[in-house]
Amino acid sequence: MSVTSSWKAWWRSFLGVSPDLSAGAVEILGRLYIEESQHATRFTQQAQKMRYPQFRAKLLEIAADESRHAAWIAEKINLLGGSPPALPRTEFEEGNSWQLMLDDLEEHRKCAAELLEQIRHFRPDLPGIADMLQRSYDEGAKHRHDLREMLMRSDPQALMAA
Repeated sequence: MSVTSSWKAWWRSFLGVSPDLSAGAVEILGRLYIEESQHATRFTQQAQKMRYPQFRAKLLEIAADESRHAAWIAEKINLLGGSPPALPRTEFEEGNSWQLMLDDLEEHRKCAAELLEQIRHFRPDLPGIADMLQRSYDEGAKHRHDLREMLMRSDPQALMAA
């Protein structure tokens, strides 16, 4: 057994995580890792195309938060004895900035509901993971607020040419 494998096994034992629970958690966290990484990439790409500097800065801030969430998840995956999954190549749709932000808001609403379900799932057996997901959910609530604010401050007709 390698040192890395034994170290991960020790952590699973220390955390009281069975191999079955660990494998299920790694699978769920792997999906969340991919989602958070894709969100970060999407917000970064949108920021590069954004005409308004204050919106560009806000989108880059959200992208940095999403990257940090993905790093938290990757850390938990490693602690459970897994490896973060490879990120699939994703092509994001084109469109005007307003429509893309609206799509982002809807995606974040959907992800928030899924995240609440995962928090409830992990809370009894893996409270540390549930706490990390709760922090991610709380920051996501701020992101949803920020996206709504940007949408209300921008005129979709003015952005059609963007």
